[in-house]
Amino acid sequence: MKKIIIAMVIFLWGAALYITVSTSVKKPLEYKRYLDDAKQFEKNEIYYDAILSYKKALSYEPENRDLYLRIADDCYLLGDKEGFELNCMSAIQIEGDNEAAIFKLTDYYLEENRKEDAISLLKTQAAAKENSEAIDAKLKLLAGEYEFLEGEFDGITDTCGNYMKIKSGEVYGILDAAGGQVIYPQYEQIGLFGSNGFAPVKKDNKYYYIDVNNYKRRVPEEPYESLGIANQNIIPARKEGKYGYLNENFQPVTEFVYDDLTPVLNGMGAVKKNGKWAIIGENFENLTEFEFDEVVRDDWGFCSRNGVVFVKSGEDYHLINKKGMQVGNIYKEVKAFVSEQPAAVKKSGKWIFITTDGKELELSSYEDAKSFSSIGYAPVRKNGKWGYIKSNGDFVIEPAFDSAKSFNSLGVAPVKIKEMWKLIKLDVY
Repeated sequence: MKKIIIAMVIFLWGAALYITVSTSVKKPLEYKRYLDDAKQFEKNEIYYDAILSYKKALSYEPENRDLYLRIADDCYLLGDKEGFELNCMSAIQIEGDNEAAIFKLTDYYLEENRKEDAISLLKTQAAAKENSEAIDAKLKLLAGEYEFLEGEFDGITDTCGNYMKIKSGEVYGILDAAGGQVIYPQYEQIGLFGSNGFAPVKKDNKYYYIDVNNYKRRVPEEPYESLGIANQNIIPARKEGKYGYLNENFQPVTEFVYDDLTPVLNGMGAVKKNGKWAIIGENFENLTEFEFDEVVRDDWGFCSRNGVVFVKSGEDYHLINKKGMQVGNIYKEVKAFVSEQPAAVKKSGKWIFITTDGKELELSSYEDAKSFSSIGYAPVRKNGKWGYIKSNGDFVIEPAFDSAKSFNSLGVAPVKIKEMWKLIKLDVY
């Protein structure tokens, strides 16, 4: 009996092995036949049957990206646009190098005048990849179109800390980085929301602090002639015609002996006494002597956006680092840094750009220029109008505005048309 059972087991095992071997031989043969059939159908322009053959081949290799792309191509030739998109997306979703599939679908969207879909696809895929240089390059090639956002104002600042200050008539308010209204214009003066979450405002000739809901939140016990942005637990203030610094509890941390000063940012600030400026550290120690005629500040009063400060001595500007030392060369005009990207400077009658360590990046010649933003575009003036250039000097937006400021991280920038300022939003940022 045991011998019979053993013989049956051996028989069944052998049969199973035979089926497995024969199937493994049969599958490659059928797979190859399906591919050959599909190619022959394509040669005869019988795209429907070619698609059916490729789908049969997919049953053997369901993760074969090339098969999905071949089906997509035949769908396109057949006029099946939905099928083309679906198979391209199937190819994109397979793990591995999917850039050819991404660019195939991107080019199709552009061909169909669906630029927004092309940009959305590229942005989604760039965000999903650790290294997306080719996709980023493709995105930048598509940049250049923009739309106007609602609203116009007498003035708009560059974005800082996710906010822009707006002026309407003689009063000020705040927008967020997307252009949404945060504080309706109603104050005689308004500053940035600081590290404590509050913004300084002046109304009815009194200074106090509000939150983003426009609720009054902090009021000093004694009146000050000016209160600035609370940053790094330090508030610039003016009292009896002189400036000094307070902490966030409105207690003096320096004497009020300065003619002017800036907020402290990145461990640096600047103070003015007897007509000269000095650079200070976060503990108010002097990094330089009182030797400069001017410090360059951005729209919000900061002079040290990147841990360096532009200063002027006589007719010349140069950079000062945290050690109080000069960095780089001397220039005749400069624009404040607005991001970690290069700043605009004028040298030998020509506007160029420099990094925070003083390295010069010479591009084309412009009548005027402003510093590069965080997304890599800079406003420049040519033939009397302002536009925007990429980091290689090519225009991303041709000159068309009477003035322009920097793009923020959401692709929003203030531009001036005639006497009014509006916001534009770039399609690629």
